[in-house]
Amino acid sequence: MKSTTFLTICSLLTSILSFGQTSTEQFETESHGSTSFTDNGVIFNIISHVSVFDIQGNYPGTGWNGTANDNRYIDNSNDAQFPPSFSIKTTSNLFKVNRFWMYLSALNLDLNVAGTLTVTGKLSGITKFTQTKTTGFATSLGTTNGYTLIDLTNLNGQNYSNIVIDELQITANGAFRYVGLDAFSWVKDSNIVLGTSETKNIQKSLIVYPNPTNGPLSITTGKASEAKIYNAEGKVLKTVQIQKGNNEVNISELPAGIYYIKTSAETTKVIKN
Repeated sequence: MKSTTFLTICSLLTSILSFGQTSTEQFETESHGSTSFTDNGVIFNIISHVSVFDIQGNYPGTGWNGTANDNRYIDNSNDAQFPPSFSIKTTSNLFKVNRFWMYLSALNLDLNVAGTLTVTGKLSGITKFTQTKTTGFATSLGTTNGYTLIDLTNLNGQNYSNIVIDELQITANGAFRYVGLDAFSWVKDSNIVLGTSETKNIQKSLIVYPNPTNGPLSITTGKASEAKIYNAEGKVLKTVQIQKGNNEVNISELPAGIYYIKTSAETTKVIKN
């Protein structure tokens, strides 16, 4: 009995600790031609919008794991459709993106061409952020095997790594026709995306981000409701009306600390920096 209890506790602790941990997918254990990959227990789908994207495993040594060459990555295999665009999307967990590396070139893999890269984060089909990188791309193999770091902790001077999404879309423009992605670094979020059979209960879903926040908050819910914001002592500090879908709320006037947002269906903890 004690052994069973101990194992159960360990299992729960492992599950809890897996949330909020940074994981980097290097694709080395994925199958060539696959349109999905699994990392940290989460299944991600590779969705091709323009051009055909999947796992590339036929050219050893042409990837980049962040510190050295590796063998597998996502690419569009020189497919000529333009502008190349694909998404990394999951239906099993929400996530945040820290950084990833990209090889961006002409179809003949010439890096010395001009182009731009647009990175878009979405949640339930709603755009949560979008930025276009226009400079700073690798123009030779150099020390990174031709890959450029796309760092969402400082993309165009902004931090997007704390925004919860379920889809990351990548679109190349200009002369960038070949697109490769490797060393995908992300964080599992504790909120679960509901499966199709569970959508009837979506009114119970309350998603609040970014968390922690400096003040601005996006509150997504499946049902219109009154939301009350409590401090750690249980005192109501603010009441707002929220509609079904996405709502913008600001708590900049509140001091740093822990707060709770409560609707008729759910309560969520928020940290104010």
